[in-house]
Amino acid sequence: MCLLLTGAPALINLTAHAEEPPPDTDSAHTFTTLDSLFTRYQPYLENISAHEPVYFLRGVNPEKSKFQLSMKYRFINPSMSLSQQYPWTRGFYFAYTQTSFWDLKSDSRPFDDTSYKPEAFFLSPNLFSGSGFNHLFLQTGYQHISNGKDDDASRSTNIIYIYPIFIFMHQKSGYGFMIAPKIWIDSNNNAYDNPDLFDYWGYFDLGFKFGKADGAVFETHWRKASKGDSFTADLTFPIDGLFPTHLQIYLHAQYADSLAESLLNYRQRTHAMRLGVSIVR
Repeated sequence: MCLLLTGAPALINLTAHAEEPPPDTDSAHTFTTLDSLFTRYQPYLENISAHEPVYFLRGVNPEKSKFQLSMKYRFINPSMSLSQQYPWTRGFYFAYTQTSFWDLKSDSRPFDDTSYKPEAFFLSPNLFSGSGFNHLFLQTGYQHISNGKDDDASRSTNIIYIYPIFIFMHQKSGYGFMIAPKIWIDSNNNAYDNPDLFDYWGYFDLGFKFGKADGAVFETHWRKASKGDSFTADLTFPIDGLFPTHLQIYLHAQYADSLAESLLNYRQRTHAMRLGVSIVR
């Protein structure tokens, strides 16, 4: 699968840290690392992979710093007999994404707000292969979004979404681009805490990504809402492409001009420039 999918549903296997295959003997001397011993007792690790981008970004204005963690779990492994008989069953996932907004300017370094986003979804295999857009994937699911607070600071909602992902990639050069419109409807929105949330958040997001598999990748998102449009842009580049560090991370720059970037202050527009690192882009 092409690299550009790491920003839509990312397909990086997080179990790559295992340094050796499972041993053929129970002798403790065959385990040269703790990871290899741990992996021996975790047969389901290969079902875990990256989902949304994973990054830590410090704001040029430090009170607007931000970081995100994300992963997904495949319910039916491709090696299972059910999956072999019915390949479509491989597409069912559970995912979890957490986005935190961190005030690094204040003395106590408080977290202003955090969004917790569990979801269940189906991701299709490639539905099309031919000239032009040579990959088409369809993701659809149900997502809960909450900031985990109570009383007047509580924010929560649920959405049902559909997310077609069109990708063209030139296999030999590694260059590719992606167009991914996401459309959703709200389901059981918390009308008491955030009755007009979708006036600011909207129901549509258009994602675009362009870049090289082992080089720079540029991604934008444009979100349409009745109270105004929102725009974010991310640029990532492997740090080892600039300096001989052998660190497998990306330099990451992000610009945001966005309504409802955080749930707590969804009526406020955020203007932010952030710099940092990411391990999934």
